[in-house]
Amino acid sequence: MDRTRFLLRVAAIYALIGIFMGSHMAGAGSLALRPIHAHILVVGWLSLFAFAAFYKLFVIPKTSKLANIHVWGAFIGSIGLNLGMYLYYMYPGSTFNLIFYIVGGTILMLSFVAFALMTFVHGRAIKEAE
Repeated sequence: MDRTRFLLRVAAIYALIGIFMGSHMAGAGSLALRPIHAHILVVGWLSLFAFAAFYKLFVIPKTSKLANIHVWGAFIGSIGLNLGMYLYYMYPGSTFNLIFYIVGGTILMLSFVAFALMTFVHGRAIKEAE
């Protein structure tokens, strides 16, 4: 799997969703979906794009289990958090929606922890160009 291409494509999909959602909110004159719109753009577009850039800039071994945990956690967690947030805001009171939201956010948080750990485990690969 090409981590850079995968993350970049998913980030581009989030960017499209966020832009269309923002356009819809502007046209409708309603900011009801503002928190979801912001999370789609920040967590989906910005974070996944930054992770794609990280994997392009630094040589992290393709066999790194920590990198695989990070990439799949970021992918699954961003979907879980954003979709869970949407369900929670649109259909309040559902225990399932709340749990979906929390589990998605927790997976995403663990992905960020894996990323932080990776910067130390693979620290030799992370250096400025000479």
